[in-house]
Amino acid sequence: MASAAPAHACSCVYAPDGPEVDELVSQAASVFTGTATAKRESAPVWIYEFDVREVFAGDVGPTATVSAFELSASCGLSFEVGTEYIVFTSRRENPAASWSVNSCLATTQSSNERTRAAAVAVYGMPRTIDPLSSVGSGDGEKSLWWVLTVIGCVDALGIVLFVWRLRLPRR
Repeated sequence: MASAAPAHACSCVYAPDGPEVDELVSQAASVFTGTATAKRESAPVWIYEFDVREVFAGDVGPTATVSAFELSASCGLSFEVGTEYIVFTSRRENPAASWSVNSCLATTQSSNERTRAAAVAVYGMPRTIDPLSSVGSGDGEKSLWWVLTVIGCVDALGIVLFVWRLRLPRR
């Protein structure tokens, strides 16, 4: 007697214990471990916010915004707020998010050791994210230049005032 396999409307649902783990892991635009912190609708998709703990690949900062269809027929994927995942993304498909995900990629809960081992094998050890940094968030480099510009202007103003004060007549 044969047993029935689980039925999925999408033909490419990721199976963390399946034989294609290494192949699916290597197809991501970015890979990070993070906790889903918020969920909002942006029809026809959902937008999720993540606090990122570590990054395997991609330009990912301390927070990440991910779009996902939730309908299984659209190869959708949903996240539970408060749960940590290892997220494998594709390029942005929605302007409201930096990244997109679907059930064809290797995204799963971060406790899945087989998926994590495959990510390490493909991308190497992840780098830990400093939650206070903005590097990798897209605006971090701009912020750094603004800070350096302001510091430079304040220094220049200080020098001008110092020289001006030296030129004033003494009483």
